[in-house]
Amino acid sequence: MRVAVFDLDGTLTRRDLYLAFLAEALRRLGPARPLRLAGLPWLTARHLLRGIGNDRLKAAYLDAVLGGRSREAVTQLADRFAARAVEREIKPAALNAVAQHRRAGDMLLLASASLDVYVRPIAAALGFDAAVATRVAWTAEGRIAGTLDGPNLRGPAKLDAVQAALAMRAEAGAARFVAYSDHESDAALLAAAEEAVAVDPTRAMRRLAAQRGWQVVDWSAVPSGAGRPAAAVTTSA
Repeated sequence: MRVAVFDLDGTLTRRDLYLAFLAEALRRLGPARPLRLAGLPWLTARHLLRGIGNDRLKAAYLDAVLGGRSREAVTQLADRFAARAVEREIKPAALNAVAQHRRAGDMLLLASASLDVYVRPIAAALGFDAAVATRVAWTAEGRIAGTLDGPNLRGPAKLDAVQAALAMRAEAGAARFVAYSDHESDAALLAAAEEAVAVDPTRAMRRLAAQRGWQVVDWSAVPSGAGRPAAAVTTSA
């Protein structure tokens, strides 16, 4: 079986959804821990200076905005956010590519460093067969713990999660897969794929694609409703 693995933020969507989700939570629920929210600019600066890693920064934002919230409140918020994201944030050319793989009978796997609480409903709405995402940790009482449950699925951790997901599906076996991503952090995933596609790539990703001979496609240039297939917007790397 062939598998099509799609990154979410910047690949299928027009923008990063993690910060958009937290902004939505702030608008609707307010900050869960205001004092910790005030410390986020300092932590962000440390991250930019490579003083702390992406995993710690992501958990800090999660804790400040949603720490202690109930599963019911977060699930309702995430479901509404996912529905709007599917309606407003997905690139038309991305929908075309997903549809082409579905018609070809390929397994569809959404692989994202974004949070599972909204990645999974997005995957379900788009007709994906499975999804792997950064998991939110919950307390025994069913509240956001303010930490991650396992690794942040960025870099090699995403490839590990994809390979584990494929291994769990017996019908996939040693599946061949094509991988789509916009960001150089997914270099390990694309390098392991039978076919690698850089979608609206960052500058670093475009350089990497040129070095490794990966296909480059421009999905952001396809206007809404144009209905052109992904192959029609292929550019040279």
